[in-house]
Amino acid sequence: MKDILQDREERYNTILDLISKYQLPVVCGKINYPGNHKNTVEALKVFEVLQQLLTSRYTADSVFTEILSGADGKSLLIVTKLTTLEAKQAAIHIESNHPLGRVFDIDVYKEDGTSIGRGDIGLESRRCILCNEDARVCMRVKNHSLEEIIDGVNKLIRKHCF
Repeated sequence: MKDILQDREERYNTILDLISKYQLPVVCGKINYPGNHKNTVEALKVFEVLQQLLTSRYTADSVFTEILSGADGKSLLIVTKLTTLEAKQAAIHIESNHPLGRVFDIDVYKEDGTSIGRGDIGLESRRCILCNEDARVCMRVKNHSLEEIIDGVNKLIRKHCF
């Protein structure tokens, strides 16, 4: 777990460096994969799908892209000329309309280094992949075991990637 937290911190510092260098929003796409093993065959396969979607959507407006790999899995960073709101709306469109969108985690960071959340633009929180309740509430009250969540995520990924 320590490695995952360190990897997240390093990724965030890279995002801050990119914002400082380009003075533009940064899109960060990664996989919302449960547990401490973020580099499973399933997670890596679904990241390929996400990478293709993000590259396709943001390439025309990007000035820099980079793929990071670490204990928290792979992530794709894209510095974009889009406004923060335009970038977030595109991210939400992908997360909401793709069959694997439930496991995509696409964050958009503003020029001040903070991310824009769904609530910031008047949208509801993401839903639990298993029961469709508010995902944050589900996690907090532990409605499902880690094994159940991993199994559900893997079934979804296998259905669309293998």
